[in-house]
Amino acid sequence: MLNCIIIDDEQFSVDAILKYIELLPKLNVVDIYKNPLEALESVTLENNIDLIFMDIDMPFLSGIELAKAIRHKTKKLIFITSHSKYAFEAFEVEGDAYLLKPFTFGKFSMTINRLFPNEKPVRISELSQDDEYFLVKNKEEDLRIVKVGYKEVIAFESSHNYVKIHLASNKILTAYLTIKDILELLGSRNEFKQFHRAFIISTDCINYIEGNTIRMNNNLSFTVGESYRENFTCYLSNKLLKTSRKR
Repeated sequence: MLNCIIIDDEQFSVDAILKYIELLPKLNVVDIYKNPLEALESVTLENNIDLIFMDIDMPFLSGIELAKAIRHKTKKLIFITSHSKYAFEAFEVEGDAYLLKPFTFGKFSMTINRLFPNEKPVRISELSQDDEYFLVKNKEEDLRIVKVGYKEVIAFESSHNYVKIHLASNKILTAYLTIKDILELLGSRNEFKQFHRAFIISTDCINYIEGNTIRMNNNLSFTVGESYRENFTCYLSNKLLKTSRKR
């Protein structure tokens, strides 16, 4: 059993971490601190902490500053943040991992397994589809955090420095993410495919395919990219209904 604490000032983020921890029986949450100053005063060597999950962007005291004071009180330290810009600073204060929100259970569990290889690992086959939703900051709503069910998503579209998330309700969310971030988020979800450098689509929401053009249920359409033709052909081969009748 690994004793861990969570230091994060945002309740939704704490809830997300707890949800993942519940799926890993080898993790035991000892304490949760939403105030970094309280964590500074309360975390001691006597707590026998194996792992700290720590946000970086917190009021009064940043996670980087807090880590300088308490890093020696835990075996491993995982920074959990929405910003990639702190990666080098996290490395300098001996952070063992850096998880960018939003992250999948697959990414989370593989990070734990990497840091504690002698503990019973979680197999990829056990990760399956435990998550049915993700959280994202929507640029069009002053960065309001929106809960999005995977079944609601028609497509993810790269747009300059953002990703547009097309939903079945015809609503479009705009998030400061990259297609690479989305691929990491989706993990091994087989219903999502990339057939173009700018699009990741839910194959459940394909309306029709005409030649190399794919049209989605919301009328979004695109032509399969040249470098994705092989994957597209493989998808068609597996899904296209064929007759056994002799010609």
